[in-house]
Amino acid sequence: MLAPSPEVAAPPEPFIRFEVHPPLVERGKKGQRLARTDILSVGVQSINQGGETNLHAHADQDAAWLVLNGEATFYTDGDRVVAKVGKLEGLVIPRGTLYWFQSSSDENLIIMRFAAKHPEIEHQREDRGERVSRDITRIKPGEFFGL
Repeated sequence: MLAPSPEVAAPPEPFIRFEVHPPLVERGKKGQRLARTDILSVGVQSINQGGETNLHAHADQDAAWLVLNGEATFYTDGDRVVAKVGKLEGLVIPRGTLYWFQSSSDENLIIMRFAAKHPEIEHQREDRGERVSRDITRIKPGEFFGL
């Protein structure tokens, strides 16, 4: 979580303030958790080439994805296109649904993920296929989204 801007006082407990300024990437993908409670998580990813690691599903989480910059193409089983999601557009993926996505524009994809965890289901990720290594990620030094 980022520290609040100096001009803005930190909110009192239990509020959680966050800012969305992930680093831009030359290559690969960089994720960052912004906030979390016992049932909700908020994160952001910067992606230049490629995207989500592989076809997978989260058994315990419903997720909403929101594109802030660029475009994402989401796929399901059999690499069938589910949706192309552009700037300020989103997609909800119910728990247990197989998906993967990739950046489908020439600019950095900046995409937020809001996930709600079902309290009675254990955390479980079902992977289909091999997960892609994040070793290929190269961050653009000193360059951040929105700054």
